[in-house]
Amino acid sequence: MHFVLFFLVVLLLSRVQISVPGFSIRSLYSFPNIWETFSWIASWFNLLLAILMIVLAGNEFSYGTYRQQVMNGLSRMELLQGKVRVILWIALYAVGLVLISSLIFGMIHTRDLTFGLMIENMQRLLVYFVQATAYMALALLITLIIRNNAVSILGFIFYFALIEPVLRRFFPREARSYFPVRVISHLIPMPRVLGNPTDESLMNHAGEDQIDLAAMGIGSPDLPQWLSLSLAVLYIVLFIVCSGLVLNKRNL
Repeated sequence: MHFVLFFLVVLLLSRVQISVPGFSIRSLYSFPNIWETFSWIASWFNLLLAILMIVLAGNEFSYGTYRQQVMNGLSRMELLQGKVRVILWIALYAVGLVLISSLIFGMIHTRDLTFGLMIENMQRLLVYFVQATAYMALALLITLIIRNNAVSILGFIFYFALIEPVLRRFFPREARSYFPVRVISHLIPMPRVLGNPTDESLMNHAGEDQIDLAAMGIGSPDLPQWLSLSLAVLYIVLFIVCSGLVLNKRNL
C-alpha cells in the first residue's frame, strides 16, 4: 500500500499543469529539487509505516509470541533489538524507494544533467531516514504500552493530532518547537521551490495576520536543520530506551 500510494501521488503530480508565471512542475521533478520534493511526498505516508510497526509489534502480544520467544531462551533485550532492526529495515526500504524513484524521474526531467547536480541536496535522504525511524520508534513505544493494535493506532494518531498540540499550548512559544512531534514532523518542510515564492505579490504581509506555514508542517522548520536532526535522533534513542523499560517491567 505504501509503495502503490507513493507512486500514484508521484505520477499524478507529474501530470499536473500549473499555470503560474516563472514556475513549472518540471522544476520539482528535476535535480537537485527532486530530493526535496520526493522526500516531502514520502513523509506524507510515514503514518502508514508507523501503523505497520504497530501491527507487527501488537500482533506478537495478540498471538503470545513474545512470551513464547522468552520461553525459548531469548532475553527481553533481544526481543527489543529485533524490533529495532525491523524499524531500521523498513526505514531503509522507504529511503530506497525515494532514492530509486528520484533517480528515475530526475533523469527524465532534468536538462543538462551532471553528476554534481544529481547529488546536490541528496542529504535529504538521511533526514527522511531519521524521520521515518522516529515515527516507527514512537509507534513501537505506544504499542508496548497499550498492547492493542486498534487502540494503539488511535493513540498514535491522537497523540500526533491532539494530545501534544494541546500540551504545547501550556508552554512558552519558544519551548513549543522542542516537543517530539513538532521536531519530527518538521524535519522535512515543503520544497523551497514551493515554500519560497519570489513574486512579492504572493508573499504574506508581516504582522499578526501572517499565515504560520511552519505550524502547519508545510513551511520552514522552527529550528535549524542540524538542531532538528540532532533532537530527532535523541528522541529516537529515548523512545527505544523507554520501550526497553516497558518491556522489562511488564508481563508478556
